[in-house]
Amino acid sequence: MLRFLLSLLCFCCCAFVSAQQQLVSGKLIDKQSGLPIAAASITIKSSAGKIVAFKATDAKGLFQISIVAEQTDYNLEINHLGYKKYALPLRDATDNLTIALEPQAILLEDVEVKSKPMIRRIGDTLAYDVGSFAREEDRSIGDVLKRLPGIEVSDAGQIKYQGKEISNFYIDGDDLLSDRYALGTRTIPHKMVKDIQVLNNHEHLKVLKNKRFTDQVAINLVIKEDAKLKMTGEAKIGVGLPKQYDSELNNMLFNKKYKMLNVLNGNNVGNDLSNELIGYNRENTLARLGTMPINNLLSLGTVENPPLAKQHYFINNSGSLNTNNLFNLGNHWQLKSNIQAVYNQSTQQFNGQTDFFTNEEVISFTESQAMETKEFLAAIRLSANQNLDKKYISNAFSFEYEKEDALANIRSNGQAIAVGKQHQIRGFSNQLDYVPELANKNILQINWFVNYGSKPQALSLSPGVFPAVFNNNLPYQTTEQVVDVPNFYSKLSSGYRVPKGKINQYYGVSVSLEDQRLRSNIALLDSGMQQAPLLDSTSNAMHWLRSLYSIHTEYSWKKNRLEMALSLPLSFQRTTFSDPTYLLHEAQNKWLFLPSFRLKYRAWREDDLDFSYNFTNNFGNIQDVYRGIIIRNYRSLSQNTADINESSMHAFSLNYRFNRTVKMLFSNIGLSYSKTQREAILAQQISNNISQTILSPIPNDVHAYALQMGIDKYIFPLAGTLKLNASMTYTTFEQLFNDVMLPFQGMTYMLRPQMEIKIWRMLNLSYSSTLEWSNARQRNQPELGNSVFNLAQNISLPLSIFKGAYIRLTGRHLHTRQPAMQDFNYFFADASARYRVAKWKTDVELNLTNLANIKTFQTYTISSNQQSQNNYALRGRMAVLKVVFAL
Repeated sequence: MLRFLLSLLCFCCCAFVSAQQQLVSGKLIDKQSGLPIAAASITIKSSAGKIVAFKATDAKGLFQISIVAEQTDYNLEINHLGYKKYALPLRDATDNLTIALEPQAILLEDVEVKSKPMIRRIGDTLAYDVGSFAREEDRSIGDVLKRLPGIEVSDAGQIKYQGKEISNFYIDGDDLLSDRYALGTRTIPHKMVKDIQVLNNHEHLKVLKNKRFTDQVAINLVIKEDAKLKMTGEAKIGVGLPKQYDSELNNMLFNKKYKMLNVLNGNNVGNDLSNELIGYNRENTLARLGTMPINNLLSLGTVENPPLAKQHYFINNSGSLNTNNLFNLGNHWQLKSNIQAVYNQSTQQFNGQTDFFTNEEVISFTESQAMETKEFLAAIRLSANQNLDKKYISNAFSFEYEKEDALANIRSNGQAIAVGKQHQIRGFSNQLDYVPELANKNILQINWFVNYGSKPQALSLSPGVFPAVFNNNLPYQTTEQVVDVPNFYSKLSSGYRVPKGKINQYYGVSVSLEDQRLRSNIALLDSGMQQAPLLDSTSNAMHWLRSLYSIHTEYSWKKNRLEMALSLPLSFQRTTFSDPTYLLHEAQNKWLFLPSFRLKYRAWREDDLDFSYNFTNNFGNIQDVYRGIIIRNYRSLSQNTADINESSMHAFSLNYRFNRTVKMLFSNIGLSYSKTQREAILAQQISNNISQTILSPIPNDVHAYALQMGIDKYIFPLAGTLKLNASMTYTTFEQLFNDVMLPFQGMTYMLRPQMEIKIWRMLNLSYSSTLEWSNARQRNQPELGNSVFNLAQNISLPLSIFKGAYIRLTGRHLHTRQPAMQDFNYFFADASARYRVAKWKTDVELNLTNLANIKTFQTYTISSNQQSQNNYALRGRMAVLKVVFAL
């Protein structure tokens, strides 16, 4: 199958190369003076009015454009302000044309633009014309975003522009969805959107625009005027085999005063609705505030999800409600509510083997698991803000809830274990911002953030695990592990900004408090009786308290193409943690100086050079200092012997972005290096029936190097985009494994080519692949290294049979190769057909997935001295017939 795909790709590429090209060239002159005309727009269109190619004349009035020779129904159009529009059918003579344009005086207020370029740049804003990139088979604006040159959309829906994550996703200037914008890209019809704008050097607060250093990037969807006048939406009803359903109801309205996007849906076809609750920037926001989230400490098993689209292995029954409403009131006040609720019931099956390599032996774990999970997630977010040129005020409140109950039947190294896991997460946060401009034009900044959350968790294992550790090697019936980790964090900051003069200045003070508690206990059950383990270190009653007092100064300077910012924060931090169970009471006082420097240089009209340096300190949290044993899963124990897990990191990055908007060319290259010095190391103790992790007070360093580059080019003759991304990462680190310090080095190469092109008038080709070479080896014993090659290819052939009827064939090929191991090859084939009944505003769709009925999937994973081989159960073949009504 791999040979078939490569042959098909080569055939297509050869077909493109062999297509004969014809040169259209000439010179534009003024009919009266005979002088050359520069910067005139030369456009070549098909008989259907689609733009095939365009170019501007140079300073001498000359132009050259290549077109496919076989096509004879092209028309040449010339537009220039101050001259009459000129049109010429292209027949035989297409080179060395001399065209004289007739001058025409035009009053600007009477000019009406009939057409516009596919992409245009105005200052820091780049605008893509949606109509020029959209295709008839497209449904949502997300379909268009994926093929725009310079823009990347991940499988999870996250958007990047030239490798940089976007900070905001606006709909007609309003941030309706915050950073949970995947719902919008999936549901908003592309026909509602006029332009997709990329806002470089974006500043969300109007009062701070051009008054502080920013390198953020945002996306804005410009809604068409006629689409703002009425509410629209869709009702989708889908049923299929075996016993499948997939339904959705959505409605939306995007006008100046009121915006809404509300969705109700349910399915059992593998669509994970909880993805639309994900906030892409949440962890980055918490890190900037100075706190870090506490992870779930307990888990059912040790195997991660397979590298497949989730619909292949997610066997589910799911339902969700997602409502988003925004009101623009008088005096520029804005109210917004985002309310989401999701229920998932899912099953999953897998088995696998994990090998750990040492100098003397190979330690192996085998595992099979059948799991059932029920979860309910809910989030309520309410905000009010006023964003003016002279003032910004905002208050955002959020409440989140999650409840999960999971059961699993596990067989590990021949032993059968029944596992139950429950957790319940409740939390709220509130952020208040007040940023007024004072009478002297200086700016005051006040911010207060508060967050509270609790995470009670429980794990039940039958028969009882680790009898040698907890029960003097005597078997017993059940082990119960309970944990609760409540966390409170608050930060209050105030600053004074002086944006006048050659150097912009900012002076601020802040104080923050973080209070964490960790309570845990292990109980043994046997014959209906509960007893304590025969070990005195199986409980925790830890209290962690950290306070931070900071003075922050920042200076920025901008002149012509150069802009720099220097940040000099000085802080005093006090951390205490105690646990009376172990007579533990520790305190640490620390002065911190964490400078950072950023530089931007506009190397050319559209080229940018960025450099940054950051020095950061991380002190971990309560997860790194608890002393009592916690059972993390059926085979893993965890505890700590170190004090505060302090680490410091120097990070450098250099990026160059080369853009040519007129030529539809976007490229970037970046280098980065970081050195992390840690005061503690996570030690592993592995035997044939137990895995222990202990944070030990042993210093170690981690060095990481990375090189990444990307290039996107729109090819006019192919009416599509070619993209190529490549990266290389090299890491050196140490790992304490079974009391032996092992030095490791890891190297990963990745190559990601993509193309979205038109093969024929009715047939398109979409191709993407990821090639990854990974190896990890011990520096002192390279023969113990692991290496693996993974290839994932996706190919899609959308075909327009006739107007309103579409067929799409899709294939995904996965290949894994590792020395001395059997190669894995999988090919997943899907097909879909859609017919649009324009009179009824209705689409009828038939979706066929996993046509080859593949029901198992194997994969390799490697990391340092660990290798895993896993086998997953898949959904098998499905067929769903769906009717989509436009409301």
